Parts: sequence; structure tokens; C-alpha cells
Amino acid sequence: MNQTIQELYNRKSVRVYSDEPISDEEKKIIMNAALQAPTAGNMALYSMIDIQDQEVKEILAKRCDNQPFIAKAP
Repeated sequence: MNQTIQELYNRKSVRVYSDEPISDEEKKIIMNAALQAPTAGNMALYSMIDIQDQEVKEILAKRCDNQPFIAKAP
């Protein structure tokens, strides 16, 4: 099977997070890697936000279609 097709079949969405913190450097690498992801027409129609405040995460979890994993993410 074509490697790209295989990667698509193996893809999964992870919504359970470890309590292990990441360093500021790791966070920077992850954010920069996300910026490299292709977008349709190079329109970059996405947003990334770094929220540390637990109260804000709990509000977002409710407002974002009741997705409790948002509040549980470190």
C-alpha cells in the first residue's frame, strides 16, 4: 500500500493527555511545526492558543461543544 495512504489509515485523534509538563522549548518546537502544516491556498485558516488558566480551560470546554478533554489538558 502507498505510504501516504497507510499514514492516513493509521492516523488517530488523541484526546487524553499526560500530566507530564513540557518545556517552553518543546512547546515552541510543537507550535513552529504546526505552522509548517499545509493549508488550502496557503490561507492559514487556523488559530493556536496557549491557555494555562484552568478556569478559562473549563469555560472553553463547555463553550466548545462540551468537550471535557479541553479542560483536562495540561
